Amino acid sequence: MSNIFITCKKELRAIFRDKKFLTIILFMPLIIPVFIISMGYLYDTLDSPNELKVAFNYVLSDDETKLLKSIDDKIEIYHDNESELEKQYKNGDYTGYVVKKDGVYYLYIDTSSTSGMTLQSVLNTFYEKYNNYLAANFLTESGIDPANVFNIVKVELKEQAKEGTNFFTNYILSFALIYLVMIIVITAMNTSTDIIAGEKERGTFETLLTFPLTSNEIIGGKLLAIVISCITSSIIGICTSIPAFYYIKTHTETFKDLAFNISSDTVLLSLMTVILTSALVGVVAIFLCGRAKTFKEAQSKVSFLSFVSLIPMFTNLASVSSKVLYLIPIANGGQMLEDIFMNGVIKENIYMFVISSLVVTIALMLYVSKQYKDEKALF
Repeated sequence: MSNIFITCKKELRAIFRDKKFLTIILFMPLIIPVFIISMGYLYDTLDSPNELKVAFNYVLSDDETKLLKSIDDKIEIYHDNESELEKQYKNGDYTGYVVKKDGVYYLYIDTSSTSGMTLQSVLNTFYEKYNNYLAANFLTESGIDPANVFNIVKVELKEQAKEGTNFFTNYILSFALIYLVMIIVITAMNTSTDIIAGEKERGTFETLLTFPLTSNEIIGGKLLAIVISCITSSIIGICTSIPAFYYIKTHTETFKDLAFNISSDTVLLSLMTVILTSALVGVVAIFLCGRAKTFKEAQSKVSFLSFVSLIPMFTNLASVSSKVLYLIPIANGGQMLEDIFMNGVIKENIYMFVISSLVVTIALMLYVSKQYKDEKALF
């Protein structure tokens, strides 16, 4: 066992002396808090009320004005003839304008802009309510209770979202967790290519095989060094992401109700997920690099691993949910982290993740160890 730690210490010394790998391990995780803060401000801007200016070619009644203001009290209302409205709209004076002809209301709005989409929604709601208002007046004058016509179907929303979450929060958190797994993958890819393929090219691997070390001790030490590197980079990412979330909570309106539900179970499960994912990625990377003859060949062989880590992101975008995700190596790490922090953990899913990760890790570990029992590992 001591030989494993000695090998690990030797590999870590080489890793942390290399400025390129040190940059990857220490600075790549900082992309997560930068993303959180920048997207926090972006979504806060999108979610903030826009200053809307709308013009009409007819004069709104007091009831119409009150109804429109009840939908958006900050909306600015103007009146003019159609030709002037068109000219002023093209000059950028209005967000949009409305022309009434033969009982039809024509909305002139650029819906490719955020403010245009907002105005379209406001005006659609306004005319729907105004139509109901006129209909209610007609029914009342006809001696019919409007409630018996408009309130036949009653709808009441029962909110199922967790307290302190919304669409924007879930998106940012989901991306941060997926990127955390990607950081683990990238760290494992770069460290493994250097300590396996790099040693072959430098000729130091041949010397290592002459030492009184078993193949299990060599691979175990290298794998432990990779896992420690991955855990280090992921911890940096987590420790810098938490302050970033608190920052957008206190500096943006959209995320002011953001809630953090971090318990001891959450911490332990996330740590277990990071360790198992790091070990799994590490042994897969060692396996692939061991089959490469050069450093560049090793890089090309392990490059596809980063795409595997993105599988949970694609499945979320496609709204695909399947138990199979917990059996896919590497991808199951991102899915597990999303469950821990967003979806709620199901014991069955934990068992599937742990068992599948351990089976693949141990099987590859035993296979790779056999590869390094003789000089064939050099070629």
